[in-house]
Amino acid sequence: MDSVGMLTYYGCSNIVEPKNEFLIREIVRLLGAKDDLHAQVVTVRMPSTCQQSVQFFDNDGNLVDDFPVCRILFCTKMSEQKRCFLAFTFRSPTSVADESADQCHVLCAPDRATIERVMGEFARIFDNANNGASPHLNTFVAGNCSGLLSFELEGHLNIMERDDKGQLVPSPQEKTCFKLRRGREKHISLLINQVSGPYRLVVKKCFGLLLAAGRNVKHVDMQLLDVQSMRTKENGGYLISAVWDPLSPHFDVLNTETPRETRVYMTVATDIVFCTIPEPLRFVVDCRVRIFDENERFWSWKHRDVCERYYLKVRLCPNGNEAVALDPNDICFESFSQRQRLLSPTVRRCSKGMLSNLIAPHDENESDSDEPLLSGSGEVKQEYSAAVLAEWNQCLTLWKDDLNQRPDQLTQLICNGIPDPLRGEVWQLLAGCFQQPELSETYPQLLTKECPNEQVIVRDIHRTFPAHDYFKQVGGLGQDALYKISKAYAVYDEEVGYCQGLSFLAASLLLHMSEAEAFCVLVRIMYHYRLRDLFKQGFETLHLRFYQLTRLMQDYLPDLSEHFQEIHIETHMFASQWFLTLFTAKFPLSMVFHIIDLFLLEGMNTIFHIALALLKSSKKELLSLDFEGALKYFRVALPRKYRTEATAKELVQSAVKLRVSVDKVIEYEEDFLELKRQEAEMENPLEHYQKENMKLLAEVMRLERENEDLATKLVTSKVNLRKNLDAAEENIESLQVQLEKMARLCKDLQEDNRNQQEERKRICSDLSKRLERLQKIHTDVTRQYSDVTSDCDNCSPRLESCRQQAEAELEEAIGGQNFDSSQLTASDDQTDQVNLLQLELAHTKLELVQCQCRNQELLHQLNRCSACQEQHKSTWLSKTLNSIKEAAWSPSAVVQRKDKEFTTNATAAAD
Repeated sequence: MDSVGMLTYYGCSNIVEPKNEFLIREIVRLLGAKDDLHAQVVTVRMPSTCQQSVQFFDNDGNLVDDFPVCRILFCTKMSEQKRCFLAFTFRSPTSVADESADQCHVLCAPDRATIERVMGEFARIFDNANNGASPHLNTFVAGNCSGLLSFELEGHLNIMERDDKGQLVPSPQEKTCFKLRRGREKHISLLINQVSGPYRLVVKKCFGLLLAAGRNVKHVDMQLLDVQSMRTKENGGYLISAVWDPLSPHFDVLNTETPRETRVYMTVATDIVFCTIPEPLRFVVDCRVRIFDENERFWSWKHRDVCERYYLKVRLCPNGNEAVALDPNDICFESFSQRQRLLSPTVRRCSKGMLSNLIAPHDENESDSDEPLLSGSGEVKQEYSAAVLAEWNQCLTLWKDDLNQRPDQLTQLICNGIPDPLRGEVWQLLAGCFQQPELSETYPQLLTKECPNEQVIVRDIHRTFPAHDYFKQVGGLGQDALYKISKAYAVYDEEVGYCQGLSFLAASLLLHMSEAEAFCVLVRIMYHYRLRDLFKQGFETLHLRFYQLTRLMQDYLPDLSEHFQEIHIETHMFASQWFLTLFTAKFPLSMVFHIIDLFLLEGMNTIFHIALALLKSSKKELLSLDFEGALKYFRVALPRKYRTEATAKELVQSAVKLRVSVDKVIEYEEDFLELKRQEAEMENPLEHYQKENMKLLAEVMRLERENEDLATKLVTSKVNLRKNLDAAEENIESLQVQLEKMARLCKDLQEDNRNQQEERKRICSDLSKRLERLQKIHTDVTRQYSDVTSDCDNCSPRLESCRQQAEAELEEAIGGQNFDSSQLTASDDQTDQVNLLQLELAHTKLELVQCQCRNQELLHQLNRCSACQEQHKSTWLSKTLNSIKEAAWSPSAVVQRKDKEFTTNATAAAD
């Protein structure tokens, strides 16, 4: 490649007409007006062939951009403001047919000679593209009388997708079927190689990669992918790479999980123009794919490209003495798959009415043998005979009478299997949940506490029983209950916390009982059955179980144990999940539930029985397998053997019949401890102390973390107590202020009350005195009137009648109002006191008016008597009458003065 340096790249702009020089000049003027600080100095490396790219490099040698020659549409040079520019239009790989993707790139050179040199390189490349036929073609045509040429080509399809780390990895295959995961970005590459032919075909132009779901699809149904690169390899093959975004709505079929026995077709195509062939040829590769969940893990990573063979036949057409052209009307191009379909035509539609060129027919030779059985799969028997249920009801009735004593027939019944509707109740009785009833009350409290393992729990939930409908839905009731019970146990058991695999056991329990009941059973299994010991102290107890199982295999299955030693299969490679999850992670539910029945009945030795029974039943197959085959058998084939209720029950019966001595298991445990002790003695003291130091450091770190947690809780509690204490002190101060205020108010009210009492007593005293004076005056006046009128026969009776009537009215008025001091003392309200005083004043005024009326009547009578006596001309009587008259009027003046004083006092008391 030739390189041209010291060029300034001003960038690019979209252009509608890529060959319109006027528009190109406008873009050059616009981009050339930029400041040089925004431009970039590059070195342009020109390719030697038209299959390569024009590349831009910066001063540090880094690639800035590259432009395939086949996508360069037009190139021109021009001068603007005493500067030399070179502009070329380029079709972006985002869309071949979309004119809006055309771009105009602008370069500036320090002199005209540099521009002429670059233009010369572009002219050379385009000439090679137009005359790309082999120079020996004319000679070959001259020697070929028939003019018919045959070529064979191959297309190799490869698919890669992003893994969990964001890296591109090849998609695994299963019998020419790609296994893809939905929602993940994929990269598709198609390599076209020429296998045979009279001369080498040179690619002139490629229009990118097309993709569609199904096969035999129309051109309008194909979708153009975002091309990443197109280049000619060193061996002559042409490689096209593109990015496939599965989230596009055009690829919904290829981004939807397919059923287990279903495959879909996918078609990848590209259109290529060769230098000696005027028409583009379409290379089509169709393959089968199966779409999995985005979090699916593939254990088998076998990968090979999907290959398709193509056959091309063309007839030569001479074109004078200078060149040979090919007749575009005489081209035959077909693939091997097309030939096969023509020889054996298939039905266009399947029995279900779906297009056969979308759904791939099921191949009987193809099975899911490479795929592990999903956890939570399988159906459990729900119907049982009346005799079996009656027998179980009788057993449960006896058991509930004495919970500490298991019935005699219980073992035999459990060996035959617990009816699934009764499993929840029987499991709780077997686990002894009645011995710890407080666990059910503790469960809601544990859910309110913080858990450091929440992220791990959330990540593992969707992996637990994905084949079961109750746990399949993301965020559904099943996953929510599983999250709660896992969190509650992680908080309850701080030493062990949350362990991977624990969720499978919890899910099995949740299928038969409520959350609180499942939590109680889980705690009993972990503590009472010592399952939690397998997760403690660096898994030392788990290694002990591996050692015990290895020794039991040597006793019961010596040939299989020897075979495992020859192919280097160790016990932990296949038995770790058996111990940690109680066989719940891989096996069907019917077998899982039956194993839990036996485990709750017999304890940890059940795992040894089941493990030996599994190995014994599969001994023939395992003896014929190598290392990889044996591991794959344990992972895939072994769980599939027990998908039916009958095979699972047969395995359990064979496990029960095995006579595994408990004494041997204990003996193997002692041997393991002795072996560890000998290893410790043989170990270098320095290494031993280093290991002990590491253990102690780990323990110190754990204690420090616990100490930090406790310190944090202590500080938090102190802060909360301080806040509560400050709030209480503020409340006390506020109450004290209110108390002082109310005390002062109470004191003022008491003082006012005393003053009112004194004022009331004073008013009552004044009124009593006044009443006595009025009564005395009234008595005196009445006596005088009586004395005066006693001698008159007419006046005396009438005066006596008026006196008696006035006294009766006065007594009635005074008695009705009851102005005694006892009633006034009983009233404490100030308003009532004022009202009483005002009422008393009104009655006093009434009495005064009555007295005045009687006095006036008496005066009238006296005047009549005086008229009668006037004729006697008695001087002494006139004087007496005058004195009586004066005496009768003088009390009225006294009463008026008292009335005024009473009104003044009452008004003051009311204020």
